[in-house]
Amino acid sequence: MSDSKKIVRFTFWMNKIWQIGFVLFSIFMINNMHQLALVIILVSVVASIFEMVHVSKKYHVQVFNQKDELYFTKDERDRDIALKVHSALISTFSLLVIALWLLLSILWGMDSLSMAMLFYVLNGWVACALIIPDIQYYVLWHKYDQ
Repeated sequence: MSDSKKIVRFTFWMNKIWQIGFVLFSIFMINNMHQLALVIILVSVVASIFEMVHVSKKYHVQVFNQKDELYFTKDERDRDIALKVHSALISTFSLLVIALWLLLSILWGMDSLSMAMLFYVLNGWVACALIIPDIQYYVLWHKYDQ
């Protein structure tokens, strides 16, 4: 397995920790479970810091001060795979923005858009916007890396 594939796999699972932590944090905060929310956000921050340190030490890539967005690619083949995957993600993000606009328009038109409903809709959309493209990235990388 190439280093690029190892980095994609490792960051995928680490991203799941902080992404799910972020969603849980916001749900717990709105439901006045502040102590549990604090624990969740601390675990998420520690996981993010561990991810950065581990990737930089094990794979010898700089996480900060990158001039190249494809810093984890080691050769031209990995770069081509990353570009294919990134172009697919652009269309996914476009569809997610359109879906949010439609959902908010429908709720606003039905006069169902209270602050609590807006929070849950936005929280659900953020969860989808974080998790769906990350899963798509992981799956497409494996598809193109055959």
